Amino acid sequence: MANSSRKTALAALNDVTQNEGYSNIVIDKAIRAAGLEPRDAALASALFYGVLEKRMTLDYYIRKFLQKPKQKLDETVLNILRIAVYQVLYLDKIPESAAVNEAVNCAAEYQRGRYKGFVNGVLRGFLRGREAVSPPQDESVRWNIPQAVIDLWKKDYGEAVCGLLLEAMSQRAETFIRINNTKTTKAALLMQLPPETAEPVEILPDALRLSGAGDPTALPGFAEGYFHVQDLSSQLLCSLVDPQPGESVADVCAAPGGKSFTLAERMGNRGTLDAFDLYKGRVNLIRKGAERLGLSIVSANVRDAAVGPCEKQYDRVLCDVPCSGLGVIRRKPEIRYKKPESFKDLPKLQLQILSRSAELVRPGGLLFYSTCTLNQAENRDVVEAFLKSHPAFEPYILPLSGIKHRIENEPAHMLTMMPMDFGGDGFFAAGFRKSEKKERKE
Repeated sequence: MANSSRKTALAALNDVTQNEGYSNIVIDKAIRAAGLEPRDAALASALFYGVLEKRMTLDYYIRKFLQKPKQKLDETVLNILRIAVYQVLYLDKIPESAAVNEAVNCAAEYQRGRYKGFVNGVLRGFLRGREAVSPPQDESVRWNIPQAVIDLWKKDYGEAVCGLLLEAMSQRAETFIRINNTKTTKAALLMQLPPETAEPVEILPDALRLSGAGDPTALPGFAEGYFHVQDLSSQLLCSLVDPQPGESVADVCAAPGGKSFTLAERMGNRGTLDAFDLYKGRVNLIRKGAERLGLSIVSANVRDAAVGPCEKQYDRVLCDVPCSGLGVIRRKPEIRYKKPESFKDLPKLQLQILSRSAELVRPGGLLFYSTCTLNQAENRDVVEAFLKSHPAFEPYILPLSGIKHRIENEPAHMLTMMPMDFGGDGFFAAGFRKSEKKERKE
């Protein structure tokens, strides 16, 4: 194929749309398999994520130029068309003729060229007639978010907040890093990083926002452990947990480790931090990250948070539970297209993990619950169910400093973090304090 970037993007898109693979894992694997140079890898990644993000809009335009607009298309052929139309609509630096020609070449190599003429005809028609097509009026197509998710946000947060949320979710996610204050300082790291690639973040002194920096892991200071990549909302969550030097802390759903690292850094690498995860491979990622950062208090081990043993108690326990991920669709755009029915069993699992983790909290200790979703059934409702069934715990007012609640009448022990407020992902946090009285054993 003439352009391996497009071939790689196509293979990755097929993996996601046909096999429901995770976008970040799929594209990284495809790029490595293709052995792409950095420039080609960047284009493949841009095409892959761009098509996922704009898929509903792309399909809207493609179907305007089909003889039978409702006909079912071969998924690979549809992805070939999506890649070409995305380039024409959203990438100014790629000539339209190149986008179409490469799509036709892709089609020529698929099923012995059976769809080559079809792809060529649809795309030539698109180039000639796209200006006459009215922009999509349907709000789900306009925002590339299924109507069921939009309706959920309207119900949970109201029309006004939903409108702001849709606008924010249409923007590219920013990249943030957390400075390892046990090894360096903000001033020293800023001097080391390339000029104009990083800027401080007002609400968190040890956070930096990156811009035009490329791969953060290739930046000066990463190999030395001077920082790790972590979204701003995740860092803000760690500031709410606020562990102190010398304390014992458990992160029960810790992989890939960003929160554990930040908690350990906030503790000055003094105390105990046990990071748990269900899978051995993910636990090894935490261990490697802690070693690179020089965080000796982090101990990573395999444990099932829903049923695991509770042989030890901690001053603070963090449960960042598995969730629907509606707060991170800018980073994982395939989540946009999940059916809401697939979320219905999550609150039960989340409450089970939170209830089991409550056993890890010492008398007088603190328990924190968090998700990276924007769905009250997984957030507020789980918190309320937990408090109702666990009288030994009471709401813990979160230590907010200069941070206002976006959600009207949100209790002080909960915080919904919206992307339009801080620039980070959509997150939710809640806090609980355990009674000082020791539980009676039957």
